[in-house]
Amino acid sequence: MLIDPIQSYTTEKIDYLTNLRTQVILHISTQHDPKKLLAFLPKSGIINIEEWEKTVYIWFANDFALTQAKKLFNKSFKEAIHELYNSQFDIAYCVYQPFSNGSPLLINLQKLLNLTEKDKKADQDAQTSREIKSDLSSLFWILFDPNFRFDNFIAGANNQFAFSAAKAVAENPGTAYNPLFLYWNVWLGKTHLMQAIWNEITSSDPKKVAVYLPSTKLTDEIVLALRNNKMSNLMRKFDDVDVLLIDDIQFLAGKDRTQEVFHNIFNDFHAKKKQVIMSSDRPPKELIWIESRLRSRFALGLVADIQAPDFETRIAILESKLENKQEFIDFELLSIIAQHIKSNVRELEGALNILLTRKKLSGKETTEDDIQACLQTLWYANSTNIPSAEATFQQNKKSDSSFDNIVQMVADYYGLSVAELKSEGRKKEITTARQILMYIAKQHFKRTLEKTSDYFWGKNHATAIYAIKNIEKKLKTDETIYHDFQVFMEWVEQ
Repeated sequence: MLIDPIQSYTTEKIDYLTNLRTQVILHISTQHDPKKLLAFLPKSGIINIEEWEKTVYIWFANDFALTQAKKLFNKSFKEAIHELYNSQFDIAYCVYQPFSNGSPLLINLQKLLNLTEKDKKADQDAQTSREIKSDLSSLFWILFDPNFRFDNFIAGANNQFAFSAAKAVAENPGTAYNPLFLYWNVWLGKTHLMQAIWNEITSSDPKKVAVYLPSTKLTDEIVLALRNNKMSNLMRKFDDVDVLLIDDIQFLAGKDRTQEVFHNIFNDFHAKKKQVIMSSDRPPKELIWIESRLRSRFALGLVADIQAPDFETRIAILESKLENKQEFIDFELLSIIAQHIKSNVRELEGALNILLTRKKLSGKETTEDDIQACLQTLWYANSTNIPSAEATFQQNKKSDSSFDNIVQMVADYYGLSVAELKSEGRKKEITTARQILMYIAKQHFKRTLEKTSDYFWGKNHATAIYAIKNIEKKLKTDETIYHDFQVFMEWVEQ
């Protein structure tokens, strides 16, 4: 979306947008602590309303504020827009850098929320500390979910060693195992365990600055620093970090300059006894496209792996998820799920979500038929009720019906309908899912561009060319899309 410079807005437009913003803030202040609003919303505003997109755009000064606001206030923002503006409109979040220096669209939240002088002083003190960390968080992009803790991580035989090592590091960062190198395949609890380390460290010592940095983001920051001749500024940022968590270190392969810079960062952290934690999809010795001097440093502390959960652990995971959702499914039915979904924790939760949705819509308790239908949706054939489904898929995976199955599964994965995927909807999750499917259609089902574009919306195949090229780029740079694609390919190859 292109937005005119704020300077070009008329006085009437500015007044309208700020007035709507004021009403929205007052509306959500009845549902949240005003201090929380003051912490994350002062440099934000409603910057535009696109009638044809049916979207209200809320912009923030940096990624830190945007991510926190989306996590804390997303539902309240939507409710406020629906009630105060139009129930048919959605909201979108973006970063608008000029907000960091002030803008006519900003409003005085302190005055609006009518906080006392004592509150104001406390907030100013907290803001000073927060600005230091938010600067780092804004730079390093990823924030943490407080729900990922050690006490709700399901530890079993498959992950007990890694779990114990992670707890030891969290209790004594920089001294227990440094570095800690964790490796596993996708969707086995990596995010939970790494974020549990961060949550434990910062809860025990709030003064510590811990930064979680995907390796692709590290590369982006280094490239940007080199381009702007600000490498010294970037290195100074790392001086303020106490604990550094690098995710998917394998994506440093082939990036010689990034590896060189990270080598210097690692040496500095290690010398200063500051904790480094890394994750990968394979052990250090198998990272053959990463410099040997780095691989040797990865193994200096402790290397721990996580295997696929055993049956008992899978049952425990399912029961824990149900307990958190305050739901119940009979143990025998959970056993059927655990017998078939063996190596993917995310799919275990996905199966529960499908079953609980069925239960809510039907108003009936979950039955074995529901379990079988769920497994078939996720393409896990049951040996008694659907014995030939997997074999049939193997034999006909390039067929039209097989591609239809993949489309349905991808739609379920993202919580969408097939109709939405075949529409011209522009929401991020729709376009991402659609582009991945177009890529799969061409590369793995050998569909022509014309047939691919006809399948989704029947327009010129030039759009399919763009979608395929775009997703090819994202598969190399966006680890979330890459992981999703890997899951879909497991389905295709089954």
